[in-house]
Amino acid sequence: MMKVMQEDFNSLAERVDRELSLIKELPEDARRRAMELKKAIEAFHEHGLRKLVRTFRETDAGKELLLKAVEDPAVYAMLFMHGIIKQDLFTRVAAVLEEVRPYMRSHGGDVELVKVEGKTVYVRLQGACSGCSMSAVTLKNGVEEAIKARVPEIEYVIMAGDEVASGYLPIHAIDDAASLEQSGWQQGPFISELEEGRPVHFAHEEWDVLLVRIEGKVMAFRNQCPHMSMPLDRGLVDGSAITCPWHGFRFDLSTGECITAPHVQLEPFPVRVEDQRVWIRLS
Repeated sequence: MMKVMQEDFNSLAERVDRELSLIKELPEDARRRAMELKKAIEAFHEHGLRKLVRTFRETDAGKELLLKAVEDPAVYAMLFMHGIIKQDLFTRVAAVLEEVRPYMRSHGGDVELVKVEGKTVYVRLQGACSGCSMSAVTLKNGVEEAIKARVPEIEYVIMAGDEVASGYLPIHAIDDAASLEQSGWQQGPFISELEEGRPVHFAHEEWDVLLVRIEGKVMAFRNQCPHMSMPLDRGLVDGSAITCPWHGFRFDLSTGECITAPHVQLEPFPVRVEDQRVWIRLS
């Protein structure tokens, strides 16, 4: 009698992947037949597994045994593969956020999953996104669309209240904090040089930046009124609004939106503070 060597879960999974990759190298007709055989075997297994699960669910003792069984990664993976069990909504949404996180970090921000209640997801934008004037757009066009596309049960994505007192990027959001300049960040003035509500002009090579401290947050925008491309740094600040000194257009510095013409928007830059110095991401 042939002795069968028991393989662990990872080895079995690797074996499946390896054999599938070999099937893809077969001629088209042979590959099609092999894939049909694979589907037939999987359908056969799924039929038996569903009957087994239904039997377990008929009694409380069976349900308890089933819950214990799915704690094993191999059992969970097998039932999940056949669609017999599904990941909970929180896990599925978290997986989606992992997909969009690299993009957000490349722009100096991050996103945190706060909670999932019914058909509503609550997220919190972090880092440059939390104080960025485009945060609402980022949420609507990026995070929300990704979640709804991959988890259709979700109907609403709401931005939770930001618990961070500033719009600065957390240290963990950059893989190597010592290489800020290599990541596109440029050193700006010391935070002590920024007076509340007084615009500061910062220039770096071809970049012209408007810095302003509003309610403890440091905001950075391109120093250019979108109306006629004139500089804003000499504009009058009243509360959280700045008035263009050339043509009188007013902008909300907490959002970058134009109060005079709502379709106009200031171009924002991510901001963070390290060792009491302001850093601006310009690329």
